[in-house]
Amino acid sequence: MTPFTQVIRNVAECQMYRDVLLAQPAEFFRSFFGGRLPSPYEKMHYIEHAIQRMTSLQVYQNDVYRVEIANHPPFVHLDIRRLDGQSCKEWRDFQRIKNELVGPDFEAVELFPAESRLVDTANQYHLWVHADPHYRFPFGFVERFVLPTPLRYDSSVRGEAAPPHENNVVVDNLAARVPQALAG
Repeated sequence: MTPFTQVIRNVAECQMYRDVLLAQPAEFFRSFFGGRLPSPYEKMHYIEHAIQRMTSLQVYQNDVYRVEIANHPPFVHLDIRRLDGQSCKEWRDFQRIKNELVGPDFEAVELFPAESRLVDTANQYHLWVHADPHYRFPFGFVERFVLPTPLRYDSSVRGEAAPPHENNVVVDNLAARVPQALAG
């Protein structure tokens, strides 16, 4: 993964976003207006406000990810997506993004919201970074513990070794040993 560089938004990109939103049917905007259909004036006002919000964000990009940064005190919101549109599966990438764009001493969380607050429109991920580098969330681990190579747990019931993987250490089958240990 290459280092991030800042992306400068241009007028053509803003117009592209505007055109995409303008092409949406009125029904698309219903949820933003309490379940009712907006008037054409309300729809246009909403779109212009959305474009202003989008263009005020700081945007960074590397060879894999695009990250939009917004300030929502006391948090900094990182909106993360892959350039190829695929899902993000690497936790270590999120840690690196947070460290590179905000700093290694800041703590962040990923929220899994109540269904009533769920926003799911793309393979897009959100980290909420506390803006104070000395703040620590009242949950999580107290001390650092990092292995140079991640552990890979063997979940086979018969105790067979997990398939080898070049970057993983295989931990033997704990799940198969637990019932034996409980039996005495």
